[in-house]
Amino acid sequence: MRKIIVILAALCMIAAAVFALWPKEKEVSQPTELTVTDSTGREVSIPVHPKRVVCLNASNLDLFVAAGGADAVVGKPTSQALSEEVQAATASAEEVGIIHQPDLEKILSLQPDLVIGTNVPFHTDLEGTLGEAGVPIYIRALDDVPSLYEALRFYGSLTGSEQRAEEAVASLQEKMAAVEQQVKGKTPPKSLLVFGAPDSFNMGTGRCFTGGLINMLGGGNIADAAEEDGAYAPLSMEFVARENPDVIFIIVHGPTETLEPKMRHDLQENPAWADVSAVKRGRVYVLPYDLFAVNPGIRAADALQVLADAMYAED
Repeated sequence: MRKIIVILAALCMIAAAVFALWPKEKEVSQPTELTVTDSTGREVSIPVHPKRVVCLNASNLDLFVAAGGADAVVGKPTSQALSEEVQAATASAEEVGIIHQPDLEKILSLQPDLVIGTNVPFHTDLEGTLGEAGVPIYIRALDDVPSLYEALRFYGSLTGSEQRAEEAVASLQEKMAAVEQQVKGKTPPKSLLVFGAPDSFNMGTGRCFTGGLINMLGGGNIADAAEEDGAYAPLSMEFVARENPDVIFIIVHGPTETLEPKMRHDLQENPAWADVSAVKRGRVYVLPYDLFAVNPGIRAADALQVLADAMYAED
């Protein structure tokens, strides 16, 4: 029995030694960064799962929060366009200035590992300074509805909440389709989309976000007959008089409760606008600031519904 015990003990020692010396598979470390191409065509290395994020515009913040990123947001824009839900979800985040004037010193003080902006010079111009500080800036343009879905999915991958992001995409797609169904088969009125004020404005084509929403509802935007390549085009009263829109949409930057009555009065009193069908019939709509002054993000279906109700108000 003793011999058996000694032999077993020896075998155990040999087995332990062999196990210790057996070549092991190398542990594969998970990457902490990934390289992506942003909306400017620039390749940028960003954290796989950023922990301290600064968003420079309301639309990207809205989508980042919807994709499960609220807890990572340490900086947000100063904006009247933030929904109550986003304001509550990012209550602890500090403001870093308006979209056209981000506070670089404030941004750096928050020690972000990622800054998200949109494709405007005020954001793209920060690349050099932020890069010197070791802070990546990712530029995400949101020019149409498909870009909202793309952004939600991308932000879901950053937050590790892919399922939540996919659910947000599905919900938004369902709501958008429901509004489109309401107007299916109807003849769209001729419409004019105005940006600015009566004495200084451009018109939006189908290439701007709101113009794209109008096209989803059947079209009729007279700016698309102007054969302009960009999202916005200069507007002349000669063009307006010739096209004679039935509906006018106005997007202003400022409080609609004070600007709307003034703009309606100015349009009605201006002889150049007096004979335009939309003005004569009282079908001039100053669109809600929070849904139209910036891209509405996750609330795009709400914006689409506002346009549908106005376009087909007489049906």
